[in-house]
Amino acid sequence: MKKFLISLDKDHQRRALFFAQPNTQDFTLFSAINTMQETPENLTALYDQEKFSQRYGRKVTKGEIGCTLSHLAVYRLIANDKNIQEDEYCLICEDDALFNQDFQHHLDCLLKENIQADIILIGQSKIDDFNHFELEINYPTTFSFLRHKIAGSPFCYAYPYRNYFAGTVAYLIKKSAVNVFLAEEKPYWLADDYILFENKFALDTQVVRPLLAIENPKLMSNLENVRGSITHHLWQKLIKYPLKKLLAIQRNLKGRK
Repeated sequence: MKKFLISLDKDHQRRALFFAQPNTQDFTLFSAINTMQETPENLTALYDQEKFSQRYGRKVTKGEIGCTLSHLAVYRLIANDKNIQEDEYCLICEDDALFNQDFQHHLDCLLKENIQADIILIGQSKIDDFNHFELEINYPTTFSFLRHKIAGSPFCYAYPYRNYFAGTVAYLIKKSAVNVFLAEEKPYWLADDYILFENKFALDTQVVRPLLAIENPKLMSNLENVRGSITHHLWQKLIKYPLKKLLAIQRNLKGRK
């Protein structure tokens, strides 16, 4: 399986931390597209900012454009690689990815499963533990005994109650799925808009629990803000949780829909 690491040239510390982890030597390093110095004219030629505003109700940042363009550039590498089959998964990570223990073993076990999803989210951004209660409260799947057990591993995969913005720290994507993105005339989406990817592009997304990757806390500058938000709004999340859990159970019983 092909593995890609997206990293800005300037981020030496991030890459050092990433490659200090086991089983990272086989990643292909991709220099992330830095749009911070791009002119408005160049950005307009590369990215549909007006359509972005229509979807998200705000202006896109240069960093968000660079992130989306970087992932699309990796998709082109995958699409042009004749050694990658249409139904084969590729792993795409960002340089702040911190892997769970025995990551490669669990990834190998996952790939042996007969999963039909176009995208598998094995990681998540803005969370500080691989099995944080935030995962269950905010993004529940079905009951643990009804999830798909990964043979030879304590991990499972399932559908969340609905697709959500999970970040792009680590995910698997099929070659057939990258071609869907590349067929668009010009990007206008956030790189982790899995809601759009389902509704607009008809791409099927599943998640792994516990997480196989999170953002490295050493690099996560807003970690304390996230923790504070979790505590402050916990009662609101608990009120919504029963309905989310019911939706998750129903979705997993029905399959994709």
